[in-house]
Amino acid sequence: MLQKKPLLSVIPLFSMAMVMASAAYGSTLAETVSTVSVTAATASVTASGIPTVVQSTCMACHGMQGIAADGGMFPNLAGQWRPYLLRQLDHFKTHTRSDPQSPIMWGMVAPLTAAQIQQVADYFSAQKPAAGHVYDAKLVAEGKKLYFGGLPDKHMPACMACHGATLAGLPPYFPRLAGQKRTYVINQLTYFKSGQRVATHKGIMQYVASRLNSTQITALATYIRSR
Repeated sequence: MLQKKPLLSVIPLFSMAMVMASAAYGSTLAETVSTVSVTAATASVTASGIPTVVQSTCMACHGMQGIAADGGMFPNLAGQWRPYLLRQLDHFKTHTRSDPQSPIMWGMVAPLTAAQIQQVADYFSAQKPAAGHVYDAKLVAEGKKLYFGGLPDKHMPACMACHGATLAGLPPYFPRLAGQKRTYVINQLTYFKSGQRVATHKGIMQYVASRLNSTQITALATYIRSR
């Protein structure tokens, strides 16, 4: 049975460990992708300077500037951390990420070269992030309380421990959350909670989401979208 005091006492250490692990992984990943040769044949750009692969493969769902259309299937990619994008694209390519919506991305990523994957991550990480939008002020307040305070009685640490006070995230494990589509966040937290999405570092998100009920998930997603 979980013991409240010991778990809460290690949250600061947990956060520091995640920071160190994330930084180490990001450094290794950066070294790996820097060795990829980006050639005109595999990573061309349009006359306007937009990568051809973005125009032909990505924009229909994620938008030309990485701002997706309304709905829960496709996330905003604009301003997302490059190492996180690279990690997720790799997980789609290897089918490591296999939540109910992942098969769409399996097909999209399958024909891409390493250079094109690098180019997609470079492009979207450089775009201006989506602006926040308030759907429901009461839910925003409830979600903010969960984000910064967690659920001590359920041994759930605050979201800010990994995603930061400004929701900017920490690559490569912890993505930028600010401004993300509300329905997309609800879907992903639900997948984590049900075990349908498992490709996360040390099972952190499965653990966190398992402590949340559907009302709390909606409140968190509403707060995230407001930022």
